[in-house]
Amino acid sequence: FTASQGLLLMIPNMFKISGELLPCVMHVAARALAGQSLSIFGDHSDVMCCRSCGWAMLASESVEMAQHMALLSHLVSMERRVPVQHFFDGFRTSHEVNKVKLIDYETMKSFIDWEAVKKHHELAMNPRHPHMQGQSQGPDIFFQCVEAANPYYDGLADLFEQKAALLKEKTGHSYALYAYEGHAEATHVIVVMGSGAVTCSETAHFLVHGKAQKVGVLKVRLFLPWDSQRFLGALPPTVQRLCVLDRTKEPGSQGEPLLTTVAATLHTAGKHEIICIGGRYGLGSKEFTPNMVLSVFENLRSDSPKPRFTVGINDDVTNLSLPVGEWLDVLPPGTTECMFYGLGSDGTVGANKS
Repeated sequence: FTASQGLLLMIPNMFKISGELLPCVMHVAARALAGQSLSIFGDHSDVMCCRSCGWAMLASESVEMAQHMALLSHLVSMERRVPVQHFFDGFRTSHEVNKVKLIDYETMKSFIDWEAVKKHHELAMNPRHPHMQGQSQGPDIFFQCVEAANPYYDGLADLFEQKAALLKEKTGHSYALYAYEGHAEATHVIVVMGSGAVTCSETAHFLVHGKAQKVGVLKVRLFLPWDSQRFLGALPPTVQRLCVLDRTKEPGSQGEPLLTTVAATLHTAGKHEIICIGGRYGLGSKEFTPNMVLSVFENLRSDSPKPRFTVGINDDVTNLSLPVGEWLDVLPPGTTECMFYGLGSDGTVGANKS
């Protein structure tokens, strides 16, 4: 378990772990990195720095999902020998106090492929069956050996789905790697990862059922290895415009990681009729609220949408920010919200948590 600068310090080891096909899972409370200033708060800057390390990347949106995705990560990594970086939003998810139904250890034990565990143990260095490991390779074989790992990554999404089906069978919880929510004939769709997907889906639900708008949200859980077929299959066939939201910034790039991945997918599939734009939100735990999601949809629907933008701030330097309207209440009628003030040392905080 790690985050932020601590994760970056592990990058050299992450390359070795994936290069030697060692089962490993790292749970990351995704946080900002120290750039122009120190920030301990949440976004996807740290995990996106590790894209080239050879690890699968699986995102969770909520506290309960984090438990289930963590289990899936361990099962897949042990069986396929591909390390997995399982991440969830720092503070927004990692520090949320919520009630979840825990999976008991006996149920977890029933999921495990013990033959894969046995093979993993047999890979350990042992004088009784010596093998060569960690050698220095020259130009004659290095390239070939790098490409030889391809079969371990090919079809990894299939294995994630198999394990997810096993989880559903035992617990009743179902997760798609690319999950769509919204109007069945949506023309305007947001693509997003992490806890922001919950805000987007609740806002889309409000706009579909309360305002009769043809909008939707595609929630990405498996970022790497990217599965273009599943992503495209999750999109409604009526989609005309996509807006991809990233919770990180890569200065000087054509776009942030999720945006460029989606754009490349559409281009490769020949979906040139779909307009694809992208924006940044929530850096350093900046609030991301329903009225901001509405602003994103409004930009997407406009005659000339901003192709690259920010939302949630007032950018008076480069004027990339979208205007955000009044607070949008998307909660069901009759919902009661309470705010409790804990003074400390009087039991208020503990009482609220329980």
